[in-house]
Amino acid sequence: MNDLVSSHLCKRMRVACAAFMLLPIPTLAQGNGTFTEPNSALLFGKFGSSLYVVTPAKTIELANVTEGGIPAVFRVPSIARTLDHIAWSVERADHTETGVYTVNDQSWNSFADVCYGGGGPAAFSPDGTKVAFVSVMQSAPAHDVCPTPEQTVLQIFELATGKITKLSCCGWALHGRLSWSPDGKQIAVEYTPRIGLGQIAIVETDTGKAKTIADGGYPSWSPKGDWIAYLDMHLAMCFVIHPDGTGMKIVRDGEHGIRYHAWLYGAVWSPDGRNLLLNEETGPDRFNVEVVDVATGRTATKSKNGLAVFDWVPEANH
Repeated sequence: MNDLVSSHLCKRMRVACAAFMLLPIPTLAQGNGTFTEPNSALLFGKFGSSLYVVTPAKTIELANVTEGGIPAVFRVPSIARTLDHIAWSVERADHTETGVYTVNDQSWNSFADVCYGGGGPAAFSPDGTKVAFVSVMQSAPAHDVCPTPEQTVLQIFELATGKITKLSCCGWALHGRLSWSPDGKQIAVEYTPRIGLGQIAIVETDTGKAKTIADGGYPSWSPKGDWIAYLDMHLAMCFVIHPDGTGMKIVRDGEHGIRYHAWLYGAVWSPDGRNLLLNEETGPDRFNVEVVDVATGRTATKSKNGLAVFDWVPEANH
């Protein structure tokens, strides 16, 4: 990356609440195609419409998140284990913002502002103090459609200080899903080389060094640290693999893929690391959510033609 592009991107960054917007007060949602798990909070969503934080006691709806009447498009959001912050990237009228929504204050704080279509996945660190995110390294002007959306960079935002650190990872297209290791020292990413299909890599957060461990996409790190779940590039099969690249096995074969009946947005681990939730697309913005026992392969349907689930955290930490 040349100095001109780097300098321009830095000027476009809005750090530590540079953009603030008051959003609708959360309301109790009923019949929204979600489900609950004991002692847990689940994050559901419908792209371009709403997010839902669902616990056994209540459902908080972040409804119709907009700016100037323009619907926001969610990109694989992430909820902090403290249950008070949600991170994601949204498309605005002429640009993309990545930021954090504070549930208690109903406030949206943007910390990265790039060209339209230039945002990617975001993920909270296990301790909730950092957000890993992906954005395009675009050329001027910043609020145009990204000319080369494949050129992306992995970055880490620190909530307390507003500091953003760029990691020299992978060198090309990062997308799909980001997932931290339980100790916060590594991040699993999906990247696509200039020539080839998607690959899963493990990135060291202190050095940016990356090691490829599998072909596929949408990686999701087990809370116990022993497995990384991911999807094949046809979105028809779910695998798990150890972080060192060994022990790969199939946990679910959907026998479909692409659209519809594809697995979308990646697998979601239970807090105890025993089960996975998978989103099977059955139509536009409609999903069957299935739970899979990783050890036995047994499956059960949790919801039909409802919302997609993006995250699952223990409610006891709230």
